[in-house]
Amino acid sequence: MLAVMKEMGLDVEKHHHEVAAASTRLGLKFDTLTNIADNLQLYKYVVHNVAHAYGKTATFMPKPVYGDNGTGMHCHQSIWKDGKPLFAGDKYGDLSQECLYYIGIIKHARAINAMTNPSTNSYKRLIPGFKHQFCWPILPATARPHAVFPFATSAPGKRIEILSPTRRRTLPPYRHDDGRSGPSRTKSIRRPNGQRPLRVTTGRLKDVPQVCGSLREAVEALDADRDFLKKVVDGR
Repeated sequence: MLAVMKEMGLDVEKHHHEVAAASTRLGLKFDTLTNIADNLQLYKYVVHNVAHAYGKTATFMPKPVYGDNGTGMHCHQSIWKDGKPLFAGDKYGDLSQECLYYIGIIKHARAINAMTNPSTNSYKRLIPGFKHQFCWPILPATARPHAVFPFATSAPGKRIEILSPTRRRTLPPYRHDDGRSGPSRTKSIRRPNGQRPLRVTTGRLKDVPQVCGSLREAVEALDADRDFLKKVVDGR
């Protein structure tokens, strides 16, 4: 798969076995929004067809095996201008105010689920006890969030990683990024109950916002919280 991807011009910067049985991560190198969306389509095409050529079946199904970890699409995002990263700064977590505005992604996470997790199987992955059901960026080791700020000491490494999206065919990758283009301008990141993030205990996780638990819940969340998307569609 990696050899074919290279022949097609894709730049895979890492590959390793994942937590679930027979699950592998092939990580594409970062690029502009539209380029990475194009590359992801080629990526999925190569994976499916190379597997088929060997008499195997590859799936991007969010939760193909009950009781095991699922499959997702971790999306790393940062904004640059004139060759300079805009997410590094002197605010919370050594982030810039622009980055803190961008985390409106967390505020609107439940509505965005309708676009990034569009199948019923998506929510078999977003369940307690497994990964990616929480909306707080820094949590104990017993939980995994919807969005995180990966630790980075360099300015170019400052970014936001979105963990909840899935890669299934039901939704092109362009829509994943489209749905995130509007949720900016949140005032600041808030700590649950005034606690320091790393001190939020497992018992207090019930107070932390969570992503949706079903497709119906996601559609209802989108219906109740869609004004931020209207601004994008209307071009305002």
